[in-house]
Amino acid sequence: MSIIKSIYRFIFIGGYQAIILYRIAHKLYELDLKLLSLLVTRLNVLLNSIEVNPQAVISKNMVIVHSVGVVIGGGCVIGNNVVIRQNVTLGQKGSGKSAYNTDFYPTIKDNVIIGAGACILGGVVIGENSIIAANAVVIKDVPPNTVWGGIPAKKLSSN
Repeated sequence: MSIIKSIYRFIFIGGYQAIILYRIAHKLYELDLKLLSLLVTRLNVLLNSIEVNPQAVISKNMVIVHSVGVVIGGGCVIGNNVVIRQNVTLGQKGSGKSAYNTDFYPTIKDNVIIGAGACILGGVVIGENSIIAANAVVIKDVPPNTVWGGIPAKKLSSN
């Protein structure tokens, strides 16, 4: 990708900017510069209305489409080629426990699409190549190659 295209994306595409700022915050967190990592996270919230905790682990090629309102909690693990739409929450189920580990946060496997407004809560695993429909509330594991939707989310079909 050309440097001009990268600069254009960083300036004008909020989701791209949010991922770059997350990666900076995550690296600062790994270097034990926690206060600085939280400041970069706050900047991300101010610029993009996206909160990605620097403790989250995000692999390659994640795309945040129409970036406003996305929240990704500290213990989340997100695989490769994941697409997240606006107003998605990946977080704790509300158990009252505050530990930042994957027991309380979702794990999103590779090639998953998460629709607008979806909430994925608790230590659930979303299987490879799955689709989570808009406004779904997922509180249990989703097998690979399936489409889930509804409140609470249920299997709608297979891919």
